[in-house]
Amino acid sequence: MGRGKLFQCEITVSSGVKEKLARKHDLEMPVLNDEELADFWEKHEPGEFTDWEEGGLDFKRPPKKLIQLRLDPRDVRIIDRESKQSGIDRAQLVRSWVKEKISQLEKR
Repeated sequence: MGRGKLFQCEITVSSGVKEKLARKHDLEMPVLNDEELADFWEKHEPGEFTDWEEGGLDFKRPPKKLIQLRLDPRDVRIIDRESKQSGIDRAQLVRSWVKEKISQLEKR
């Protein structure tokens, strides 16, 4: 495994009588694959590490387009029934159906 950047970590451990022990650790952030990285973050919080710098990445989702549909009342009742049974709101349910159909069309 490759060597990564050295980070300083502060861990606080609490007992039932609110005693706190603080220890500083130097943790080396190893180079990890996706599975190892997921496991690492299951056991650690970003707040444990000091001297982190904000990165230059900015994650933005592309805006979604709004479309309107005219549907027969019977179709709306079916959608509402399925929405209620699944616990998914109407718009999300229809969106998932459309995405499923598009996915099928793209596989052809």
